[in-house]
Amino acid sequence: MAENKLTDKSLRALKPTDAEQTIGDGGGLWVRILPKTKGGTINFYYRFEFHGKERRFNCGSYPETTLAQARENRNAARTQVKLGIDPALKEQQDRIARTSAQAMESMEKTVTDLFEDWKRVYLSAHRKDGGTEVEAAIRHDVIPVIGAMKAKDVKLPHVVEVIDKILERGKRRKANSVLSLMRQMFRHGMGRGIVETDPTLALSKKHAGGKEVPVDRNLSLDEIKELREKLAKSDLLQKYQAAIWFLLATGARVGELTRAQWKHIDVQKKIWSIPAENSKNGRPHLVHLSPFAIKQLTALQRGNDGPYVMAGGTPRKKHTTPDEATTVQQDHFPMSDKTISKSIRDRIRSEPLKRRSQKTGSLLLENGEWSPHDLRRTMASRMGDLGIAPHVIERCLNHVQQGIVGVYQRQEYLDERKDAYTRWGTLLEKHSKSKGTKK
Repeated sequence: MAENKLTDKSLRALKPTDAEQTIGDGGGLWVRILPKTKGGTINFYYRFEFHGKERRFNCGSYPETTLAQARENRNAARTQVKLGIDPALKEQQDRIARTSAQAMESMEKTVTDLFEDWKRVYLSAHRKDGGTEVEAAIRHDVIPVIGAMKAKDVKLPHVVEVIDKILERGKRRKANSVLSLMRQMFRHGMGRGIVETDPTLALSKKHAGGKEVPVDRNLSLDEIKELREKLAKSDLLQKYQAAIWFLLATGARVGELTRAQWKHIDVQKKIWSIPAENSKNGRPHLVHLSPFAIKQLTALQRGNDGPYVMAGGTPRKKHTTPDEATTVQQDHFPMSDKTISKSIRDRIRSEPLKRRSQKTGSLLLENGEWSPHDLRRTMASRMGDLGIAPHVIERCLNHVQQGIVGVYQRQEYLDERKDAYTRWGTLLEKHSKSKGTKK
């Protein structure tokens, strides 16, 4: 059969009529001119026989597709037929595959999306703070570096880049912590089908911040005396100084103090009841308050009429009713867990930070740096020096005993704990007095 019977000139001369027209170019290529009522579109198609049935393959529309291009499309389709492939069916399958790939592409999540999914599904339900602390770390150290990347495209070098930027700041423990969080996040992504592999798998703490040595820093009685003198010259707010002594007297965690409300404290009975939602291990805890601890509470309550022992809030303007003038109401909120720690750290570091206290080194003790958590460890160590039994100290710290002992020994030892807090408070009273203070 003759081929290439049409010319560009003859195509240009084609005009739609009231009826559909079909003109052959030869070799199975046909031109179809739709009637005026259907738009008069001119299409090319290849007509062929496959498994005994007539089939048609679209070769393009004129003039977007030229006659030469239509013939090339016909030739390619004809070759497929000779190979036992139905070009019309293959085109349909390819179109479905492209559509599916595009849909998958639009569904692929970035690292930021992966974190949001992790937070929504897991962190909000399984972290006491709803994932707030984890989110702060991820948004500070991970999102700025790889947040816009597709999660499935993250490889080991990208994870290393995140870790290296933290190490450049000298934060080795933070590097280990962020690595652990990224590992949890990507493993969540594997379980949800967001990623296929965990890019953190080949990276260990040894390659990140290094092996962490357990911290056992606690202050000696001489250091407590030194702390007393240093606090007096540190320009630290009086309520923060009182908070330090209160933490030392009770062995409480900073977060337990900042979330404490006055309704949790019975000054008459000298008891602080820490509710389960405020404790780290989710267990309620009873702290007996020594006269020394009560003295610190008195200092914390001075000028504080809000519900929180450590109030952190700013005055806010508020309308009582639409018709009344605006009044100013002092709304109190719990202080951030990090506020006290940062204030102490600013006075321990060797170089001041911008717009922070210039009293650097004023709280650095002769035996080295210390943190608020070391005060908790100090209480436990010095109680041991007083001859207080280990199991009583453990209960003062709200620790849960493990193993067989934890199963059978569930006593609260309230009397023993009260005696321990009292003896420890008396010792603190003696060593926290400023020079020249009368007994």
